[in-house]
Amino acid sequence: MKKNVLALSIATAVVGFAGSAHAIQTIGGTTTPATANDLQFGNTGTGHMLLVPYFSTQDGNAMLLSLINTDTVNGKAVKVRFRGARNSDDIFDFQVFLSPGDVWTANVSKNSDGLSYLTTEDATCTKPAKATLNSTPFITSRLNSKVTAEERANGTREGYIEIFNMADIPKSTTGGLYPLIKHKDSVAKCANDGTNTAWTAINTDLADEAAYEAPAIGMANPTTGLAANWTIMNVPKALSWSGTATAIEAVDSVAVPPVLGTGHIVYFPQTNVNVVNPTTYTADALFGANAAGKVYVKPAMYDLPDMSTPYTQYTTAAATWPGDQAVKLADAITTRAVINEYWTEPDIKAETDWVFSMPTRRYAVAVDYAAASGPEAVYNPYVNKHFAASNTQMNGDAVCVLNVSYTAWDREENSPESPDDVVISPGTPTAPTLFCGETSVLSFNNAGASQSAVLAASVALKDMDTGFTNGWAQLNTPGATSAGLPILGQAFVSAYNPSVAAGTAGNFGVNWGHRFARP
Repeated sequence: MKKNVLALSIATAVVGFAGSAHAIQTIGGTTTPATANDLQFGNTGTGHMLLVPYFSTQDGNAMLLSLINTDTVNGKAVKVRFRGARNSDDIFDFQVFLSPGDVWTANVSKNSDGLSYLTTEDATCTKPAKATLNSTPFITSRLNSKVTAEERANGTREGYIEIFNMADIPKSTTGGLYPLIKHKDSVAKCANDGTNTAWTAINTDLADEAAYEAPAIGMANPTTGLAANWTIMNVPKALSWSGTATAIEAVDSVAVPPVLGTGHIVYFPQTNVNVVNPTTYTADALFGANAAGKVYVKPAMYDLPDMSTPYTQYTTAAATWPGDQAVKLADAITTRAVINEYWTEPDIKAETDWVFSMPTRRYAVAVDYAAASGPEAVYNPYVNKHFAASNTQMNGDAVCVLNVSYTAWDREENSPESPDDVVISPGTPTAPTLFCGETSVLSFNNAGASQSAVLAASVALKDMDTGFTNGWAQLNTPGATSAGLPILGQAFVSAYNPSVAAGTAGNFGVNWGHRFARP
């Protein structure tokens, strides 16, 4: 029987490996501790972690992804995870072992079954192997099993991407991972070599960080240096949009000025072995038990690390640190308002979509699809600063944020609430509206269509009629405690040049990063 779960296909290759200890069980203990005490969104473009706010394989879209190791001394053991746009469910994850100065590239498209799938021809080592990655479509087992197969497939076609440096792999000529993942004549072994069995040894969960630092494995505390570029292309429509991943840096904020630091080794095997005491390692709202002892989802090793996995020095009790880390990351991108431009000029067939990605929401609220009364929200009481029961509600099987309102202007300072000769400043916002999905797409003046005008988005879609053809808008985004919402994203525009010569493609795509009003 063909297994449709990436982790299970990996586990098939590592049958017999099991364990209950974890790489960070003694985090900060006798082994080399992290020097960083904080995670910050940097402005260098490189970091210890990366976020790609949006990917799409809808309606001819495909994504090109480049993952770059700008560290020319150390290799990197990197986790890559694709999450769905609706509720941040894991739909595909794997590991990439970058050698120093290495670049790994991949394409994400839609297959004949309507599922996203990734293909790569790159020689960089991965777990699972390249052949498995190329033959395994995105998974739907974590999505709502009570909807149709097509709806679940649609859930794999939009979302965002998390990327983590789990550990550095320093140079070694005697053993460990380095000689197995280092390119020689553009080829890496990606396998055991004689007595060097590090490649399969890391399929077993080792006892602690010291075990991963031992020469037989050869990992070290993760440093900065990761970068990523993404491009969404639509060949049939002759359109493309591109950008860089948002970088997160681990820093020593006590130093004056703050300096880049190292994180803890957070390597977890790419296997389906269950995680013991998962709340030690993650604040994911579904991975812990509720007050009645119900476990919503039993996490496996491949579920870790995530954005809440303890990466820096502890500043609170170990039991609450995953939640504290999730809140700190959310604080770093929290905004009271999102501001950008829109075009819907009919003379050039212009259309505009805005993307809003909230990559820390999963740790505050997730969805239990198996609840007896239908999908219901599950809240983490330790991560309730931005998303809580007070400002969210369910709409079908999606979590929606309440109290989001907007004000729109045209290019001549007018707002729909004002007469033509009166300028409203700062403008009168609309009544609050539902804002559904984790990676939401807002389509401008699209008459309530079932898919957005530019990106053909449909998983978490909202239409906004501004009353104007072109202009700019501000979305007000209060959080659960009026602190704002953690948001990343940008505007995507498509248009057509009617003056091009016959036989010449006149379509063009434009994208702009959002502007934010921070608390």
